Amino acid sequence: MTNNSWKAGILGLALLSGLGVIGPLLMAPYIPLVDPDEGLFASIAQEMVESGDWIVPRQLNEPFLDRPILYFWAIAASMSIFGMSEASVRLPGLLFGMLGTLTTAAVAWRFLGRRTGLIAGVFYASMMLPLVLVQLPAHDVALVPWVNLALLCFWESDRSGSARQTQAECLRNDWRAWAWTAAAGAVLGLAILTKGLAGVAMVGIAYGGYLIVSRRLRVIHCFRAGLALTVAAIIGSSWYLAVEHSNPGFLRYYFFDRHVLGFFTTSQPHGGAPWWYYFPVLIVGGIPWIAYLPVLFQDAVSRRRNRMPAVTDDRGNRPLLLLACWFIGCTLFLMASRSKLITYSWPVFPAMAILTAIVWARKMDGVLSDDGKRWMSRIVWSTCLIGPLCLPATFAITQIALPTQFSTLAWTLAFVAGLTSLAPLWSWLRGRDCLTLGLGATTLCGQLVVLLVFAFPQVALALSGRDLADYLNRTRVLPSRMLLAQERVGSVLFYLDRDLRSQLQLGQVANQDITDPLPTPEMGTNEWIVIPGRHLHTVLNNYDLSSLPYQQAGRFRLYRRSDIEPRALAGQTENPLLR
Repeated sequence: MTNNSWKAGILGLALLSGLGVIGPLLMAPYIPLVDPDEGLFASIAQEMVESGDWIVPRQLNEPFLDRPILYFWAIAASMSIFGMSEASVRLPGLLFGMLGTLTTAAVAWRFLGRRTGLIAGVFYASMMLPLVLVQLPAHDVALVPWVNLALLCFWESDRSGSARQTQAECLRNDWRAWAWTAAAGAVLGLAILTKGLAGVAMVGIAYGGYLIVSRRLRVIHCFRAGLALTVAAIIGSSWYLAVEHSNPGFLRYYFFDRHVLGFFTTSQPHGGAPWWYYFPVLIVGGIPWIAYLPVLFQDAVSRRRNRMPAVTDDRGNRPLLLLACWFIGCTLFLMASRSKLITYSWPVFPAMAILTAIVWARKMDGVLSDDGKRWMSRIVWSTCLIGPLCLPATFAITQIALPTQFSTLAWTLAFVAGLTSLAPLWSWLRGRDCLTLGLGATTLCGQLVVLLVFAFPQVALALSGRDLADYLNRTRVLPSRMLLAQERVGSVLFYLDRDLRSQLQLGQVANQDITDPLPTPEMGTNEWIVIPGRHLHTVLNNYDLSSLPYQQAGRFRLYRRSDIEPRALAGQTENPLLR
């Protein structure tokens, strides 16, 4: 890779990362906060700013102890500086997403060289799951860079500690190894403040598994692990102990109930999913670059058949084996857990990006096996020919699943943007691998722009409580109780005027599963049942609400419970809306 080409690559990666932040920020005013998670986290951080309590996250003055503090701090700091807006809420997640891209590139660069690093950064930034979820991020977006950096620090500690020539050099390298280990501990401390022990477990599985499988595990590694965990515990425990002091029982709840019971039982949220839950998540989330993983496997088989030596660095470390332990080990760990959620798999995608980047780097370096080249050519053709269908299919599925209706212009641009997926074939047929890769990433980003401008605003509006909050702000009337069918209340609270929000009590606004009985009102008779547009069809199919008076608040219908009660369907004795 020439000096000019890698500088151009760095510039391209920086531009891609920057556009990934600037574009969504420009669109943020047109894309309301969505529920369940984004609105919830925003309302908690908002209350943190307004109350001045930056230790215990709260919602309606009640402690919210299901998530650690670091991501709330980031959102609260952003809102303190830039004000209460969608852009302020999303800025930290976008910056963490950019940091995830850059750290993925850094890990690949140090493991396998400059070319692989640049390609891996582009792949991670343009994979389906990181690309979409970073627009509406959760706490896991902040975990990705910490996992990346911790693994990089451990890798560098091994590289520093194994080069021993003279006694002076031995001492110097040992000092560097312990310094890298302490840095890994500091990063793990930030991971603990972000997602508890999830990041520590993933790093331990990835790097510990690598040391065991590669037979490089030594006593010194145990001492280094002890140092890293000590530093991590010191950094992470400060906040946890402060919360335990003000909320006795928090440590048991978070580390036993949420971690232990969440892993081994279905008693916690997101429990009960099948063991294969993450297979479709990884396949769909890794589009389009995951298609090249079989090529890497085929190339590895060919290399083994030809008795080619394993890929190692100048210290004998085996980066591909570490990446395999990271990708496979952490995936198996997630599959074994009884609590499963799409965002939990986010820290696995950097490993996937690096593994698939190896295929393209070998092709550009001219060292990809003949079998690998044949497989790669088939996949390039397949992905380019299927590509034109993906964006229109996404529009169609969205329009069916949600109460949205895209304009003729949106459909036209979806088809046009989809056709750009054919562009990489032109450069591929001419043997211009770098241009093929650049065109592939560019077409993906162009299709994201179409989604961001034409699809995301409508989708977000269908999943947000902003319309309901606007209605309450206009009428200046709060019900004694308001139950939102199948909805979380976070975004409603965020958009509600501060003086109205200050009047709310715990439970006055709550989400309600329409298949469960409603609790007995405890705050008076002025009780509302709020039905969002996306659940309206289901409700009307089960309950006779025809001709009943209601107020329309954007996508919401507001019924008074006193009006609904007399309208129980004939013979329906177990109507969950009326019990």
